[in-house]
Amino acid sequence: MLENIKLNESNVTASIDAYIHHCLFGYNGVFKCGQQLKCEIINNNLLKIYDGLFINQGRFYRIAPGSYEEIKLENGVVGQKRYDLIVSHFETDGVNEKHEIKVISGEGETIPQYTNSDTFNGGTVSEMPLYLVEIDGISIKSVKSQFDIIPNLQELIDKMVMYKE
Repeated sequence: MLENIKLNESNVTASIDAYIHHCLFGYNGVFKCGQQLKCEIINNNLLKIYDGLFINQGRFYRIAPGSYEEIKLENGVVGQKRYDLIVSHFETDGVNEKHEIKVISGEGETIPQYTNSDTFNGGTVSEMPLYLVEIDGISIKSVKSQFDIIPNLQELIDKMVMYKE
């Protein structure tokens, strides 16, 4: 079905807007602004993710400049290792949309699975991995970013100019 997209009228839905951005950017990731979702370990059960802008299947989200999100982790168990995955979780029923940053708790030394369905073709959930947290006993051993950094337009222009020369 052909759709006429009119930007000056009220028929541009969130889904159409997301589809346009998904086509323009082509992938999920974090933009080079703010603190780029820098993650800080506060204690063995609490992380802070600082400001930045990111995109998940064409939908933009941000942690406002100068602010952060607190991420609470389940307690570790003495003598056991575990991996948790922090994800950008987007969910839709086709009309309503919900976005949050979630923790997918692992079991043992297996990295937890996440859902990445195509929300433009009937899928209802898209999860973009942000951080992999390694827990050893009751302590956080490491926090590793899992996202791509999206270059800004000036960087892309500079690369094109260098390639042309």
